[in-house]
Amino acid sequence: MQGKKESVLLEESESALDTMIEYAMLFDFYGALLKDRNIEIFEDYMFNDMSLSEIAQEQNMTRQGVRDTVVRSRKKLMTYEEKLGLVERFNTVKRQINSMVVKTEEVRGAVATEDGTAFLPAEVINGYFDMIEKMAGTILEDL
Repeated sequence: MQGKKESVLLEESESALDTMIEYAMLFDFYGALLKDRNIEIFEDYMFNDMSLSEIAQEQNMTRQGVRDTVVRSRKKLMTYEEKLGLVERFNTVKRQINSMVVKTEEVRGAVATEDGTAFLPAEVINGYFDMIEKMAGTILEDL
């Protein structure tokens, strides 16, 4: 029974980490669109590991007011992403570039041999280059 409880806690902690990473990305892209005070409160709560009470005392406001500010800021960041989609575009481009790197390494491995001969025929290597060029074109179109 103990193992199941630990598994649930681990899943919850991974979920919390994923949520924090998501809000960190949203904040990186859209944080400057929040009001200065909201930026400060959001950073203190999400990134500086301050409690709502600590922030309330520092900001001279109620704990509930701090909580409401954090919730509103999260909603605004999500709304910006829904409307603009910059984080999703960034992640798509990042995946495409990673794919290009993998394909480039495959070509490099196919071409580079100790005795100078290629493992693959020229048309296969050219096929890899065509895929890489197509990926690069897609990335440029997305930008």
